[in-house]
Amino acid sequence: HLAVLMPKAKNDHTFWELPQRGIQRAVKMQDHDHVTLQYFYFDQMDREEFLNIVEQFPYDTVEGVLFAPVFREESTRFLQYCSEKHLPVVLFNSFLEASSVRSYVGQDAFQSGYVAARLMNYGLEQGGDIAIVNMSARKDHYAHIVDREKGFRAYFAKTKGGQTQLISIDLNGADDQVLKEKLSQTCSTYEIAGMFVTNSRVHKVARFLDEAGKDRVRLVGYDLLPENIRFLKQGRIDFLISQKPEEQAFLGLSSLYNLVVFNREPDPKQWLPIDIITSENLAYYQPKSKD
Repeated sequence: HLAVLMPKAKNDHTFWELPQRGIQRAVKMQDHDHVTLQYFYFDQMDREEFLNIVEQFPYDTVEGVLFAPVFREESTRFLQYCSEKHLPVVLFNSFLEASSVRSYVGQDAFQSGYVAARLMNYGLEQGGDIAIVNMSARKDHYAHIVDREKGFRAYFAKTKGGQTQLISIDLNGADDQVLKEKLSQTCSTYEIAGMFVTNSRVHKVARFLDEAGKDRVRLVGYDLLPENIRFLKQGRIDFLISQKPEEQAFLGLSSLYNLVVFNREPDPKQWLPIDIITSENLAYYQPKSKD
C-alpha cells in the first residue's frame, strides 16, 4: 500500500498533469502485483490545505510515499513524521534533505539554471540586461526554483564578472494583469535583452512579449506544455529545458515499489538529463501520436 503526495493540476498549473501520466504508466506495469495506491493532492498555493493533509496522513497504514515537495518548512515536518514512523519516501521534482528520503528523482536544479544562463548568453546583445521571472507563489517554498536562479546567476558572475545586470521579478502567485504590469515596468526601466522564466509558465511571458512586439528579447524557460510548444514553434520562445516530469514520477514510483516490495535500495540521487529543446529538435521530444 503506497501513497502519492503531490500538487493537483488546476487552472494554469497544467504541469502537474504530466507526472500523473508517469504514475499511471508505473501503476500499469505493477498492476499484476496488486499494488494499492492512495492519492493525496494539495493546492500548491494553499499552505493550510497541505498542513491538514500532513496532520491527517495515514502514517501507520501506508508502506511508502512518493512526494513532490512544495512548502519547504511544512514538507520538512512531513518528512520528519515519516522518519519517526520509519516510512520510506522517494522525492521528485524538488529535493529536500531528510533521513526518511531514500531517493530523489529529478534534475540538478542549480546546473539547469547554469545551462539556461549559457543558452541565454549566446549572441546576447552587448550591454543588455536580463530579467529572471519567478511566478511561484513564493519562491522560497520551492527549493528547485531557488537553486535554478542561483545557478543562472553563478554563470553570469563567473563569465561576465557581474557586468550583466540581472533583475529578479518575483510575482508571488499574482494574476496575469499584475504580471503584465511588472513586465511592462521592467522593460521600460531597463534595457532588457533576455528573460529567464524559472518554471513551466514561460508561455505567459511569451504572450506578453508577443503582444508588446518585443521580438528581440531572448526567452528561456521550462517544459513541454502545449502552450510552451506553440510559442517555441513560433520562435517566440528560444529554448525550453525539459524536466521530464512524466519520467520523474514514473521512475520515482517504480523505485518506491522496488524498495517496498523487493527491498531493492534505489540510488540516493537519480539525476535526469538536462535536455535543451529548440523548434528544430522539438519533434524528437514530443510524445508520439497514438492514432
